Amino acid sequence: MSLFNEMIPEVKQKLLADKEKYPNRHEGIMDDINKAILVSDLSVNTAMALVDYLPLTESNNSFVVRLFKVFGQ
Repeated sequence: MSLFNEMIPEVKQKLLADKEKYPNRHEGIMDDINKAILVSDLSVNTAMALVDYLPLTESNNSFVVRLFKVFGQ
């Protein structure tokens, strides 16, 4: 099962919207997501890119918390 299926809709939409603008980045992120079984299997680059799709708020400014929030956890 791909982590892409677990991703929250807001992040999915932003990721797919960037497909045409940043095709190489998108391909690398998708390859990494499809190979990962657990969130901890993601590369640091992919994790940072996914976290960038979430807005920074006072209640979730921790990188790890934000990364798990990308996948609805």
